[in-house]
Amino acid sequence: MHVHTLLFVILSAVAAAVPGIRSSAQVLFAQEQLDKAIEVDDTTKGEELPHHIPDTCPIDTISCQNTGIDSCCSPSNGLLVLAQQWDTRWGPSDAFTVHGLWPDTCEGAQLPGGGCDRLRAYTNVSHIIEESTDTKLYNDMNTYWPSNKGDNNWFWTHEWVKHGTCVTTLHPRCYNTDSYVPQQEVAEYFRSILDLREKYNLFAALNASGIVPTEQMSGRRPKNTYSLQQFKQAIRDAWGVEPNVKCRGSRLQEVWLWFKVRGRDSYYPVDPWGKDTCHRISYQRKST
Repeated sequence: MHVHTLLFVILSAVAAAVPGIRSSAQVLFAQEQLDKAIEVDDTTKGEELPHHIPDTCPIDTISCQNTGIDSCCSPSNGLLVLAQQWDTRWGPSDAFTVHGLWPDTCEGAQLPGGGCDRLRAYTNVSHIIEESTDTKLYNDMNTYWPSNKGDNNWFWTHEWVKHGTCVTTLHPRCYNTDSYVPQQEVAEYFRSILDLREKYNLFAALNASGIVPTEQMSGRRPKNTYSLQQFKQAIRDAWGVEPNVKCRGSRLQEVWLWFKVRGRDSYYPVDPWGKDTCHRISYQRKST
């Protein structure tokens, strides 16, 4: 059974069983979104997709605005979330670490949990990164993208399979046939995200507005907390858009920045599509 047909059958069954899904129209809409999002090589056809040299792509395309643009030239899943996390146990004391860069559909819907290309669902992403031509990438990943469970390969592999394979401009067919090195898109995906983290330096932006980590007092609440509006205004002052701020209880957990894309890979921030989960924010110093 074709993967899309299987997904449709599953969605239809869920629609029949779950009261919250009230009509087949909703299932048909979900199937339509999956058809748009999933780009998997069909090996049963016995033919190779043509390669597209990036220089042939127009440079003025805007994701989610231009129709009829090849998915190598502008990402089909053109609304993306850069999630940076604040975990007091991990990463430099003056830096947020990366959770991931997550492509969504242009309507803001999440993509399939299993990713968008089963043929590139690699299980050795740590090794791919370590062996890439980007000699600094592996160390940078360990510094700014650590797993809070202590297993970096699992974490990076999960992020690549679920999210990286859904960046259509990084599909192998989008590279010049003569220069493409297998799996090079994996390293390029992670490097582009680390570059975004550096460009959109949350710690520096907050610090510029007087928002700094506070010391946790033993057996008591932090010395002081910040309001959600203070956080949002600090980010708006830095980049002209607001973030979504995520907390566990009052403790700061993540800050999300939303992006669209000019051309193939020039990310620019846009207003948020998600929800905040904070009111008063406890932004605690790291123990590292």
